[in-house]
Amino acid sequence: MPRPALFYSVSLDSLSDFYTLSPWSLAEMSRRFGLGRSNLMGLLRGERTISNDKLMALLRWSGLEVVDGTLRLAPGLHVWRVASVKHLEAFARLPAGLQPEDAWDLVTEADRPRREWIHILSQSRDARQVLLSVRPDFYPLLRDRWPGLGRHDRLRHFAEGRKYDEIAGRLGGEHLYIPSAEGTRLFTDTEAPNMGRAPEINEWARWLRQSLHLDTSPWLLPELAAEETQGGRSTPSATSVHPEACQHAWTALTHRLDTGGTHADICDVPVFSLGDIHPYPVGMVRLDRSFLGEKAMEQGKAQRLRFYKDENTGVMWLVVMNSESPCGLPDAFFSDRIGDFALVLQGESLLVGRIAVPGQNILGRVLSRMAVHETDAHQIAAPG
Repeated sequence: MPRPALFYSVSLDSLSDFYTLSPWSLAEMSRRFGLGRSNLMGLLRGERTISNDKLMALLRWSGLEVVDGTLRLAPGLHVWRVASVKHLEAFARLPAGLQPEDAWDLVTEADRPRREWIHILSQSRDARQVLLSVRPDFYPLLRDRWPGLGRHDRLRHFAEGRKYDEIAGRLGGEHLYIPSAEGTRLFTDTEAPNMGRAPEINEWARWLRQSLHLDTSPWLLPELAAEETQGGRSTPSATSVHPEACQHAWTALTHRLDTGGTHADICDVPVFSLGDIHPYPVGMVRLDRSFLGEKAMEQGKAQRLRFYKDENTGVMWLVVMNSESPCGLPDAFFSDRIGDFALVLQGESLLVGRIAVPGQNILGRVLSRMAVHETDAHQIAAPG
């Protein structure tokens, strides 16, 4: 006889993404909780594989509460990681109830600052904290999408004798999280001048500044903070591009498309947002030669094309750059084509407008305009 259907009173759509961020595999979580791996896998596929009571016990063990039929984080310290494109996409899909607050402290292992992970701790006001550990080459992508990840109010340290591996290894006993009372003892706010290990901390701070363009001067030793900014060196730009992060962004976006992007008659065109400057694309569009024409297809293959989307109007502007530009702010150049539409930098924002004077500085020339909320495309200048 077929198994009778079991209907749950909670939406489990985000449960798979939540588990993806755990340092433990699904197989290990199943073993530690005491649930068959096939039952857990079936549950995440939308099948009714366990009883309602067993499901509620699993959610409590995982550190989740049910509020109005949806999942939200329970009080405690949740330990997550972002070390692959899969983790990055899972973090981006989390609904509001599972998203940590957008306020973070930078955390380091006091005795041996590590470069394998960037540890950041959410500054929670309601006893729901997340220790998010990110591989350095994925950190710029997260910071681009969630700017709060790059604005650290404090430098914190794992408490004496505590290390990330040891903390992550304790998950899955009584809970898949660390209770709030215990979590508060895992970190210390000791300032670097009182630690006796300032040279190591400051060496790590320099690496963060040079490699990830983080402004670490607020918590450096005063004399080293002055050294970092002497000679007119400015605060590192949050729009600087990390080459590996750029490659990850393209990989994450192009793998959603059905076929490979190396065919002679198609090219992948990244989508960026107008307004605030973001160095990494937020989407990807695949176009073929019959739409673009020969010249624009050649520019697309050379990674000189971009779409810029106006979120307020839904308009997509297809823009050609002066040189190869997969990520980051395009190189500026001069244009004498008065009246043409162009991508321009105005203060700290990007916008599309007409070229008003000869020799105006622009970032790209508009090839076409498409209103994505309409069924037709309004063309300004035919691609190619």
